Amino acid sequence: MRRIQRTAGFTLIELVVVIVLLGTLSIGTVQFINDSSVGFANTVERSELASEAQATIARLTSELRGALPGSIRVAGGGSCVEFIPALTASIHIDLPVSSAATSFRVAAIDPVPSSAGLRTAVFPTGNPYALSANSSVSSLATLGTADGNNEIAVTLASAHQFPSQSPTRRVFFVGSPVSFCTDGRDLWRYQNYGYSTTQPTPASLPASVPDRGLLAEDIRNADTQFDVNDAALNRNAIVTLHLALERNDTQLVIEQLIQVRNAP
Repeated sequence: MRRIQRTAGFTLIELVVVIVLLGTLSIGTVQFINDSSVGFANTVERSELASEAQATIARLTSELRGALPGSIRVAGGGSCVEFIPALTASIHIDLPVSSAATSFRVAAIDPVPSSAGLRTAVFPTGNPYALSANSSVSSLATLGTADGNNEIAVTLASAHQFPSQSPTRRVFFVGSPVSFCTDGRDLWRYQNYGYSTTQPTPASLPASVPDRGLLAEDIRNADTQFDVNDAALNRNAIVTLHLALERNDTQLVIEQLIQVRNAP
């Protein structure tokens, strides 16, 4: 006698249930992977912004701390900060204060800075950017070599008469002014543009390398500002940097106080 075998299968309802369950699991898995990817991307962006902020603050702090006392000024609603870099300093042996002269002597310094664009500054007061024959910042200077008394001669390009001596007999050797300015979403460093009684802004500053260099990107211009509190009897000058960076939906805001260590 022939036997008939019956094979069992899935019903339509069972197939629909399986499809729904697999779809639900797939949606959850895809969402989990997507959230993980977005979280990783945000973490990378925050890390990159933090590194950019750290490098920017380190560069600004390093340069502003060595500024000539009284030379830091801000413009453009705080979007630009300018200063005169003090390359080194010494003690003046003699100084033309009673009459103009083209040379004076200082204690030997090591290393001797390059004479390219070099000037001297003594007890800077008023506006150190207003160069004249009797301002606190001299005409261009050239340094000699140390003699037997461990002194060197400073030769000026034109006769100069300093307004007064420094109480500590300190003389600074300074270079050309430097500016840091925000322009759009970038922070730029400018150099080799000369002295001006009025602080320049990006429109009148160099527009190409090597006199304009990019310091930071992703700047939120409206919230990135400089401010300066001039030196007082009980403290040195302080520059406040409010730095705001933004990339996509990631934002980073840092406020840094930079103390200018030099005293006149």
